[in-house]
Amino acid sequence: MKRLQFLFIILCVKNCTTQGWWLSPEDGPTCKTGTCEEKSDSCECSLTIEHRLTLVTQNPTLIVRPRNGYLYMFNDSNYAQPISEKLKAEVIIGDGYGSTSVIAINGKFPGPTIEAYEDQTMIIHVRNLMHTDSTTIHWHGMHQKGTPESDGVAFISQSPILPGHTYTYKFTAQPHGTSFYHAHIGDQRSMGLYGGLVIYPRYKFYSQPQVGFTVIIQDWNHDDEPETLYQRMLNGVFDLTSRNIKEPTQSYDGANFSRFHMHSGLINGKGRFYTGRINSYNWEKIYTHNGAPLETFEVEYGLSYRFRVISAATLYPFRVYVQGHHELHIRASDGFEIVRGTGSNSSDLIVESFIIHPGERYDFTLSANKNPDTYLLVAESIEDLSSRNPPEYHAAEAFIHYKETAFRYQNKDSEKQYHCTSVAPCITFNCPYLYYPPHIKRKCITFDQANSNEHLSKSKEIQIVDETLFFNFAFPGEPGNTPGSVNGHQFISPTYPILTNEAALTTPCKASECGEDQICSCTYSVELASDRVYQFVITNIGNGRGWSHPIHLHGHYFYVMKMGFGRYNKNTGKLLASTTDIECIGTKSYCNKAKWSNSSWATGNNIPGLQLKYPPEKDTIIVPTGGYVVIRFKANNPGAWFFHCHIDLHNTNGMGMVLLESKNKYPFKGFSSKANSKEGSHHRLVLFTLLVLAFPLY
Repeated sequence: MKRLQFLFIILCVKNCTTQGWWLSPEDGPTCKTGTCEEKSDSCECSLTIEHRLTLVTQNPTLIVRPRNGYLYMFNDSNYAQPISEKLKAEVIIGDGYGSTSVIAINGKFPGPTIEAYEDQTMIIHVRNLMHTDSTTIHWHGMHQKGTPESDGVAFISQSPILPGHTYTYKFTAQPHGTSFYHAHIGDQRSMGLYGGLVIYPRYKFYSQPQVGFTVIIQDWNHDDEPETLYQRMLNGVFDLTSRNIKEPTQSYDGANFSRFHMHSGLINGKGRFYTGRINSYNWEKIYTHNGAPLETFEVEYGLSYRFRVISAATLYPFRVYVQGHHELHIRASDGFEIVRGTGSNSSDLIVESFIIHPGERYDFTLSANKNPDTYLLVAESIEDLSSRNPPEYHAAEAFIHYKETAFRYQNKDSEKQYHCTSVAPCITFNCPYLYYPPHIKRKCITFDQANSNEHLSKSKEIQIVDETLFFNFAFPGEPGNTPGSVNGHQFISPTYPILTNEAALTTPCKASECGEDQICSCTYSVELASDRVYQFVITNIGNGRGWSHPIHLHGHYFYVMKMGFGRYNKNTGKLLASTTDIECIGTKSYCNKAKWSNSSWATGNNIPGLQLKYPPEKDTIIVPTGGYVVIRFKANNPGAWFFHCHIDLHNTNGMGMVLLESKNKYPFKGFSSKANSKEGSHHRLVLFTLLVLAFPLY
């Protein structure tokens, strides 16, 4: 009998180990060979999460420093010999400033881009090798129809993956297009826990080419440990030289960003840090950078290329353009194809630049038809830095290099955008405001001016609204008590996943504590009935406005029906007052409850400017400060779906809620959070083994 017990332990150890893992990323590919291909039924991948340091080689472990696009050993005082390309490939560069901690996936920062095909079964094993941190992974853009337990939101759809544990996500690759994966607990996304997720369509007549470059943008801060970052947002950032608290940065319309200041931007984990000074002779602003290596995209003259731009940013929006190439053809947003106009009146959406907010994705095609050279792809923050002294410049940059030409390590865009004129202003798409100051010579196109170009658009099913709900995303309250909230509810995460353990909720919202003129902290949720068409009016008004918010809906895409803005000064571009389309209810102007100012709009389709003909689809939309966005969707996906601001700091401060959809149809009612994890199987086998050892089988 002892032999039987020993044999059982051997079998358990063999079966309890996770299959397909390797000791290091170099020992195997991210995705299993024979999967993820066009004719494959599944796409199976493995992701290992761990902490790494920037600007450190792996073998041997040494600090490096940048100069003129190369990396040198820290003790190479004369920059005599750059390190080899092989050694350089092992280094996580960041913006080349100092050595800081990041979260790497399979040894990379950002994580590897996963490419699959529409309708494939995604099987993704996530192993957490961080020493003390738990984590979860959200598959941003995947609708998880029938698999809400794989949505990856801590305490909403699952319990966190503990250090040393493994969890397997399984879902269908839907919809097609550009998505990404990222951490959904605390502020781990800010430390680099993200990567691209591209789902190629089965329909062959979408805009071409489909294969292209993945461009992941992040704002970067040299002090950006998640907990420190969050505390600075709450308590402020102090300038120890002037002994003053740093004021929030602002956009051109006067909207606030944060006391959390960005230092630089990254594209695919690479950037360079700029410092500025003023020339005392002519008062010109002069910028220098630290010469860190940048991502390079190789193109061939005469061909067209697709760039899939993803914002994994913590907080800041970016305006994206390409040096010397003033026509970007916008092909898709959040994976869904868009154009300008409908039917025979439709045309490509051609712009000089576009603005991308945290959580958004934009595809554009670029014709490589300019003088063959090296150009900059630039993502500048939309901060108004004109009054900063010393001057600051915040941008994520990458090179677009024409093959067969000598590579040039380009400096800051030298064009000065002289191609923008008062007569022919440059067109910028997806502005969170209506105007730029006239001297910038730029014209805004808001997102609701685009139209869907989806082959199977279902916009006809949302023409008639069953119910309209108002949600105000803001920082309301009295001074000293202005938490992030939705309708005055600061979101508190439950201690067990609400999807499977709603009965265990200990932080429900109480009517006595929450109301028109009250701020409460609780697990805010709203129930949605099956198959009803909902119209959400997402607002950013009341005394808690002042920040623009990119709002992301899990489990669905939605149709953008209209964007409403406040009143602006056209000469300065500044916001003067909030929209008058919506009336806040209550005495304290918190706007926890609202209604249309014009009661005839309550019927749904009487709202002026509503885009009823091929409205564009999306899953993340910017809600301008002082304004609103009208979206519609059909409640046809049972689950518990998080609905939140995608600015990490706003989300963790409570600006989110849960939509409990079709509660009577949850496909996994009573589902155990460990049932889909190899960690759970391991626990059950170990428990059985211990029982066998404790109670001999004779």
